[in-house]
Formats: sequence, C-alpha cells, structure tokens
Amino acid sequence: MPSKKNILKTVAHQVLEDEIRSLQNLNANLDERFEAACRMVMECSGRVIFSGVGHPGHVATKSAANMSSLAKPAYFLHAGEATHGDLGLVQPDDLVILVSNSGETAEVLAILPQIKRLGAKTIAMVSNVQSTLGRECDLALPHGAEEEAGPFKFAGSSSALNTMALCDALIMAVAAAQGLSDEDYLKFHPGGEVGCKLKEKHH
Repeated sequence: MPSKKNILKTVAHQVLEDEIRSLQNLNANLDERFEAACRMVMECSGRVIFSGVGHPGHVATKSAANMSSLAKPAYFLHAGEATHGDLGLVQPDDLVILVSNSGETAEVLAILPQIKRLGAKTIAMVSNVQSTLGRECDLALPHGAEEEAGPFKFAGSSSALNTMALCDALIMAVAAAQGLSDEDYLKFHPGGEVGCKLKEKHH
C-alpha cells in the first residue's frame, strides 16, 4: 500500500497534469469566435458585465476586476441576486458575459431573457456551445476543459481554471489592441507593489 506522502504527490501531479492538458486544449482550439468576442468588447459603448454563480461566479468576479483595471469599465452581477432587483444595473449598451460550465445553470438561464429584452449583447463561456446558454447568447466561447482534473471529476477544477484563463486572454488581448500602456495601467492601479514598481519606472 503506498504511503500517504506518495499519495499526496501522486494526486498533486495528476491534478496539475490534467489541468495543463486542459489549458493546452483551450490554446490549441482558440479560433475566430475568440476574435469576435474581443471585437464585441471593444465595440461595447457601455460596461462589460460578468455574471455567474458558484465557481463560475468567482471566476466572473475576478475577471470583472481584471477588465476594469486593464481594458474597460466592468462589474460583477451575481446571477442569483439579479432576479431580485440587480438586473436594474444592466443597460442596453452593455455587454454581458455569462459564465456557466454546463450552460444549463438555472440562475443564469433565468436572467438571460431579461438581459436580451433590455437590449444588451451577450457572450456565453461554457463547456458546450450547444448547451441552452450557448445557443441563446449572441456568441458562445468554449472553455476547452473536457473534464475536471484529478481523481474527483465532480469537483470544479479544470473548468474554472480554463474559464479564468480564457477571460484573462480576452481581457489582455483587448487591452493590447487598444494600446494600453504602463502609464495607463498606473492610473487604475496606483496602490500595492505593482503601483510602486510602475511609479518607480515612470517617475
């Protein structure tokens, strides 16, 4: 019987190798849909809204913060809270990025008709572009994780990591295309170690 130490390292390597493969799959299959999503972000005259629940919701929260500091004003809309009044934040000139691994998340699907009725554009980030969410949004981006990592295939891991990586790629591609500079980023991120390093570089 293997020792506990060996089990720990074995599982850790399995998780990391599975996640690396998932990221490689995302990288290999990035296509014109990604470029179309970038154009939708750049053409958005309002704000970019990220929405989801559970693990995808945490990814959406982080991505909204990243988008605001790098590319365009953005915020997070909790899909569960949205039906209790928070949908009032959505305006016709906004772009809503709906994050759901299955594409069948009840809370996300519940707000989609209202978002479309308000006139906002929609992008789905999902495992299956033929899911309900993928079909009903203006554009669907597959995150490329075909299964979760490690021995517990029911626990969110590769799907969340790939979605976060896809959001990072989208945000940074848009920022680069828009000509974001160090000085621009410093305006949005003057604090912390990052802010200090940028101030030293440009002053």
